[in-house]
Amino acid sequence: MISAEDWLLNEDKHCWDGRLARLKWIAVEYPDVDIVIFHGGLKSQYLFEEARYCYVYAQYIASTLLSLAFIENILASVLYASGDNDTPKAGIFELLDKAKNGGLISDSEFDLFDKVRKIRNPISHFRKPSDKKNIEYRGVENDSHPYELLESDAQTALKATFRLIAKFSISQGK
Repeated sequence: MISAEDWLLNEDKHCWDGRLARLKWIAVEYPDVDIVIFHGGLKSQYLFEEARYCYVYAQYIASTLLSLAFIENILASVLYASGDNDTPKAGIFELLDKAKNGGLISDSEFDLFDKVRKIRNPISHFRKPSDKKNIEYRGVENDSHPYELLESDAQTALKATFRLIAKFSISQGK
């Protein structure tokens, strides 16, 4: 059996270039903000950090799920702070709807965040094997390896988190 130290050294040797490329992608996509504000406190910050970390380490499903949890927590926190006491019981679609109808997010932001929700649903909720939203079906339909689709999905989810970060953070207008 391989030692823990050797396992990590082997991981670094074989995965370094991919991790570096994904980290560079994040650096390019990350919004130009001066002060990041995490509505919802430490949990929101941890969700955000772990979504990015999982992406760098090619844990695409985890990155996607954490990204949507981050979006949900930020929107729920802002809605609750604005006086919506029903927010703690709301699901993600209801939160998106409330945020859009309340002018908190634009139509295009609603569409982007809802796209992430739709990506997440067949991952976290059971679907029949023949469901067109399953990753295997999508892979065949798009003539792509499912892992490539998961990476693209994670990028979509992270772009959505970056959009929310930019919206609720502070820029000095350099």
